[in-house]
Amino acid sequence: MQNLIPSEVYSSLILQYLYDAVIVTDLEFRITSWNLAAERIYGYNAKEVIGKSAMTILRTVQNNSTRENRIIELQTNGIWQGEVFQYTKRSERLTILSAVSFLKDKSGQTIGIIAINRDITEENKIKEELVDSEERFRMSFDNAGVGVCILDLNGKFLRVNKKLRSMLGYEEFELIGKRTNEFAYEDDKVLFDSFRDLALSGSKENMIYEKRFFSKEKNILWFEISNTLVKNRDGEPSYFVVHMNDISGRKNAEFHLRSAIKEAERANQAKSEFVANMSHEIRTPLNGVIGFNELLLTTNLDSDQREYVRNAISSAHGLLGIINDVLDISKIEAGKLVLNEVTSNLKQIINDSLGVLRWKANEKGIELRLEEGPGIPEIILIDATRLRQILINLLGNAVKFTEIGGVVLKVNATEISPQKIKLEFAIKDTGIGISEEQKTHLFQSFWQGETNSKRRYGGSGLGLKITKSLLDLMNGKIEIKSEIGVGTEFRFFIECSFGKENVDQDSEGNNEIHKEELSNYRESILSDISPRILIVEDNEMNRELLKRMIQKYIPNSKIIEAVDGLEGVRFFRESLPDLVFMDVQMPNMDGLEAATEIRKQPSGSKIPIVALTAGALYEERKKCFEVGMDQFLTKPIDILALNEILFHYLNRSTLE
Repeated sequence: MQNLIPSEVYSSLILQYLYDAVIVTDLEFRITSWNLAAERIYGYNAKEVIGKSAMTILRTVQNNSTRENRIIELQTNGIWQGEVFQYTKRSERLTILSAVSFLKDKSGQTIGIIAINRDITEENKIKEELVDSEERFRMSFDNAGVGVCILDLNGKFLRVNKKLRSMLGYEEFELIGKRTNEFAYEDDKVLFDSFRDLALSGSKENMIYEKRFFSKEKNILWFEISNTLVKNRDGEPSYFVVHMNDISGRKNAEFHLRSAIKEAERANQAKSEFVANMSHEIRTPLNGVIGFNELLLTTNLDSDQREYVRNAISSAHGLLGIINDVLDISKIEAGKLVLNEVTSNLKQIINDSLGVLRWKANEKGIELRLEEGPGIPEIILIDATRLRQILINLLGNAVKFTEIGGVVLKVNATEISPQKIKLEFAIKDTGIGISEEQKTHLFQSFWQGETNSKRRYGGSGLGLKITKSLLDLMNGKIEIKSEIGVGTEFRFFIECSFGKENVDQDSEGNNEIHKEELSNYRESILSDISPRILIVEDNEMNRELLKRMIQKYIPNSKIIEAVDGLEGVRFFRESLPDLVFMDVQMPNMDGLEAATEIRKQPSGSKIPIVALTAGALYEERKKCFEVGMDQFLTKPIDILALNEILFHYLNRSTLE
């Protein structure tokens, strides 16, 4: 074989150890030299290719040029450079960056061709992926469903997508290079600046916040912004990527919703105030109806007259119950009904509740009895008024809807811990029963089983709704089982603290006979004293009624009457009474202000003040005690409760 390459070339190891493939052929394109890099790239060793055609071994292909064109360019320019596709021994396609030139001897005679080839397959693949990635990014960036922009570290727009341009109404050239805060609502400009400072200090690299911008048409747009700081490979801050979602519609809806809620709250407040006011206005004449009838009962009446008066009082109390229910519903719906938990006598609460309904059961000729399980505590921590209300509601319904048989109240207790007990109350009747369809409406306001003009049973339809709401406040639950024509059982459960000792906290447990006997005893004690009593009340009939009630028990009392709080304070200073009855709602100066002024007087701290109100709310009672009043009487005034107050504050031992 003719030695076509000078010996000094062979003597050098440079060609052998070049990173690129060095391939030498003769003028017939037969391979005469094949370095180590060529072996690595193509998979052939030198023995396999020396003497063979390079065209057969490499199978060179180029998209935009033919072999003849490449040879012409080589002959013209002495060199050809470009990208070609070649194949390995395993027929894997490679992208090759090739530089081909003539090989000459010392005399300048062309003796062959030398090609230096670099495998750029992976490099091209990475480039293509980068191009694809860039294209995908550009497409997703430009066509994103939300506004997207890239900001420099000073908050200037570097790139803005179509959506954001459309939302703001600006062309790209109007935004690029300008700070975002140039388009922001004045009060919101600090949001980006604050985040930028946190991000560049390393404290927080992403943040979501809401910000207002002005569109080109000067409309205010609300955006939910997700702002992220992007760092380079060295960890240095590079730029911000910002996603901006237009939430103007949501914000407008929120604004209208808040306005609607406020309007509803105002309407609800107005309704609550109306109901409370109506309750007060109705209670005021009821005070006269019940009070004067109770006074009438103390006079000489025959049996028929006494029965008529008692019926009138009973009817008035029925109306009072409806008023209380409406007021409770109003407070429940306004979320203002609160419990007043105090130490109470459970057995007295139960007996009181049964006592209220016993006369009605006797009148209908049905049985009403109590079954107590073992371990019933006597003393519990509960809102006694509300528990009594629940029991009376459920027992009242049971008696109302039972014509034959009877009603039984079962009470059981399960001790949960040394201080906690679970109480179970079951009210079972043999009444008309409740259908499955009716059960779904039981605890709705104003719903009744019979709604037509032939209703056999009265009622406001509020009792069960109130019962359920009260049990919810107590964290209790209620269940119902019923069968048409057989009867109904309501079962409710509450948990409460309990004690072992006896305390006389709930004086309402005394039966009517005991109360009347006690009243007679007090009356005998009060009949020969002559205290000065100040009545501060704007309603003339109520003043007259209270005056008559007091004089029934204390004939020798000196009654001083004031028509409002201002007059009441003045009369107090002038007369120094032994007891003050103070109406709460009055013109010019109400009872709370008047009581506050009286307590400022030198002798005002010792004189008992009894609040009079038609409100009958726990919150109102609390306000009265906060300004220094000593006791509380609700209208209609219970004559026996008045008797108790008079005895408590005006018996001989108190006045001495």
